[in-house]
Amino acid sequence: MPVNQTEIETYTIDETIRVPVLLRDEEGVGHVRAVFRRLRRPGNLGPRGLDPDDTLELRGNGRGQKQTTVETTLKVRDEHEPGDYLCVAIQAYDSGGNMAMIKNPTPARIFRIVDLGKKDDRKTEFLGWGEG
Repeated sequence: MPVNQTEIETYTIDETIRVPVLLRDEEGVGHVRAVFRRLRRPGNLGPRGLDPDDTLELRGNGRGQKQTTVETTLKVRDEHEPGDYLCVAIQAYDSGGNMAMIKNPTPARIFRIVDLGKKDDRKTEFLGWGEG
């Protein structure tokens, strides 16, 4: 499965993951979900390499345009597990509410969530209240 990225985009807590999806629908592109699953081991793109219990959905809206780049987004939160995430499907609705499922879009798209907090062994020290 070819990967269309020279380097994997990396995100940390409170950052917004942004993945643009180029779509065309004669009825107009509506709501879009890009579904990503965490890889058990980096680089293992096969079906057994995916964690079935760790799925993230990035969402966006094509606003009824016939051809558009939809920016799907998701804010990284504490409960998101660090690791590499592979896009396994794109779910797109047209303006009439009809859904199309694009499974395993090619080329593959991967992003990485990292937990920087675990790498920092320095402790924050409370020095008191500042003057207002």
